[in-house]
Amino acid sequence: MDYANNSPYKCIIVDDDQLSIDILANFLSKIPDFEVVKTYIDPAKAIMDLRSESDIDFLFLDIRMDISGLDVAKVLRDSVRFLFFVTSYEEYAIDAFGVNGDKFLVKPIIFKKLVTAIDEVLQKEKKQKGYSIT
Repeated sequence: MDYANNSPYKCIIVDDDQLSIDILANFLSKIPDFEVVKTYIDPAKAIMDLRSESDIDFLFLDIRMDISGLDVAKVLRDSVRFLFFVTSYEEYAIDAFGVNGDKFLVKPIIFKKLVTAIDEVLQKEKKQKGYSIT
C-alpha cells in the first residue's frame, strides 16, 4: 500500500454523529498522506461550504441525516475525486452507487476495511490512467 503523493489527500467528513466523525478522522490520521481538512455535523453547511470546492480528494458521507447523504452526494459529486458512504444502514448500498459512490462502508468502521477500500479506489484510478501497478 503505497499512497505516495505530492501532497496529502484532502478528506472531508460529513456525519450528524460527532463520535462517528471522531473515529473516522482518527483512522484517517493513521494513514500516510491523508489529511482531514474539514468535518461537518450539519449537511446543509457542508453543501454551502463545499459547493465551490474542486480539490477534495475524499468525501466521506453518512446517509441518514437531516439532509440525506444521497442528496448531499448529488450536489457535491462533481467536486470530489472519491465518494465514500459510511453508514449503519446496509439497505442504502444500491442507492449509494446510483449517485456514483465509489465505496460503501458499514459502521462500525474497521480500520483494515477502510484501508483496503481506499487502496482499491486508488489502484483503480492508477490503472485507468495507465500507470503500472506494482
